[in-house]
Amino acid sequence: MSVLKYLDKKFELIIMAGFLVLFTVLMFANVVLRFLFNGSIVWAYELCRYCLVGSTFFSIPIWIRRRSGIRVDAVVTLLPKRVQKTLEIVIYAVMIAFFLFLCVSATGVYGSVAASGQVSASMQMPIKYLYGIAVFCFALSTVRSAEVLIELLRGFSHEEKEAKGK
Repeated sequence: MSVLKYLDKKFELIIMAGFLVLFTVLMFANVVLRFLFNGSIVWAYELCRYCLVGSTFFSIPIWIRRRSGIRVDAVVTLLPKRVQKTLEIVIYAVMIAFFLFLCVSATGVYGSVAASGQVSASMQMPIKYLYGIAVFCFALSTVRSAEVLIELLRGFSHEEKEAKGK
């Protein structure tokens, strides 16, 4: 069970770190090859681009889980704590709907790209894999938003119970 808990907490970070390590190693190798041997790995730039895109998509569920998304909360901090928590619950409910919409839309795009059989220029990799990452990350973002919403609702109901007990 500890492996599942570890993956639950670190899955996105592990994948994202893998993408970034691969990106860094390939770019470094290409710089060395270009300056020392006047050549380069042709497909490396394309793979680096895909690694960057993949790490960007995998960062979305990470910031959702950590609740570290960029937001303007100048007005929200002036509201009472109870209203702030209610607003946060509403925001995460909207985020679930938004990421679910993105997941369904991306699935449609994935289907059309998969049907076309399009492959990348230099690597000859099916492009559907890149679109598959987007679908997976939008689905994972939906799940992570739901997890945060459940945590917020549990904390909200716990605070209500404490308030009634006083």
